[in-house]
Amino acid sequence: MSTEMELLTEEQVLQRLLDADTLPERTVLLERLGIPVKLRGLTGKQVFGIRERCTERKEKRGQTIERLDEELFNVSLIAASTVSPNWGNPQLLAKFQASTAEEVIKRILLAGELSALGDVVLDLSGFNTELEDVKN
Repeated sequence: MSTEMELLTEEQVLQRLLDADTLPERTVLLERLGIPVKLRGLTGKQVFGIRERCTERKEKRGQTIERLDEELFNVSLIAASTVSPNWGNPQLLAKFQASTAEEVIKRILLAGELSALGDVVLDLSGFNTELEDVKN
């Protein structure tokens, strides 16, 4: 593979970047509920925005202590990346007395399901990706 990469012209590299406007998708089965969940990868900007929103900061003795709320992070990742089902469907919101898709997700999914789906979103978003060095 690295020899193919080394042979790409600048124009070919540019064309691949121009064609890179689609994000990977994957459908996974939530076995307990017997439903498919279609997820789409998120951009770096989206993931880091969600991480920022889910990070609590406290001042303690002149130092800022940061703590990531992992449950909120996973719920937010899932809500942002889900193509289907529509977690914010009015019927779901009414049944679970929720005002947001995130609240519905928290009330329907178990802790392990949240974690597993969050991992799929991160994988689709390019985290845990191995990079190969290009020899000069």
